[in-house]
Amino acid sequence: MNKLRELYEYKDLIWTLSVKELKVQYRNSVLGFLWSLLNPLLMMLIFSFVFAYVFKFGIKDFPVFLLCGLLPWNFFNTALSTATGSIVGNGALIKKVYFPREILPLASVLANLFNFLLSLVVLFLFLAFYGYHFWVWLILLPFIIIIESLCVTGLALLLAGLNVYFRDIQYIVGVALMALFYATPIIYNIERVQNSYWMTHYPWLMTLYNLNPMTPIVNAYRSILYSVQPPSLSSILYSLGITAFVLVLGFVVFRRLEPAFADEV
Repeated sequence: MNKLRELYEYKDLIWTLSVKELKVQYRNSVLGFLWSLLNPLLMMLIFSFVFAYVFKFGIKDFPVFLLCGLLPWNFFNTALSTATGSIVGNGALIKKVYFPREILPLASVLANLFNFLLSLVVLFLFLAFYGYHFWVWLILLPFIIIIESLCVTGLALLLAGLNVYFRDIQYIVGVALMALFYATPIIYNIERVQNSYWMTHYPWLMTLYNLNPMTPIVNAYRSILYSVQPPSLSSILYSLGITAFVLVLGFVVFRRLEPAFADEV
């Protein structure tokens, strides 16, 4: 609670660094923030062509199906990618003045959260165009966004802290996120995994697959917006459990490593 109160006292600095993060992302870019809208659209067109028309997955309204998983993933992916190097990248600032070091990865998460919320506008337009009554359970969407944001924050604290001492972390994260993308039901539905040969004959593989924190989160987004029904209570509780574990782990590890940040960066 003391740490939360301290972070609140530095709310202006958090806001300033978040805005700075956004400006850095789109520096010298003609389109600026429009890239947060165009990027998922371009990825949707490519994946839709490959998986809806070439491999013919046979998923109804594949562009909508894809965006419901791709947008949350982009938030997860870009937030962790930028937050991992946030401490090392601000070494000069850390050596000059005191402030809660948690602010740096937190600012990266908040900047990418803003991009994510902006990109949801594109998704809502697509849902309306395809005739989805996505507003029926839209009241649950902020709750899922908060769960994902807290999960990302926990991982960001963990990775940013470890990266100060082990600089290979930032490269490992890049490879891990690429692998995790295909291990998350973004371009395919979860039923395809559950009914596969390996998962039915080796149930422990399904258990391992479900350890991916983004699996229940993506399924929750898709349930609310694409299937237009509330997520199952079990998946919500599972997401909350994983998020609580990751958040506590990230905070504890970060606090243990923080005292020597100024010497290591």
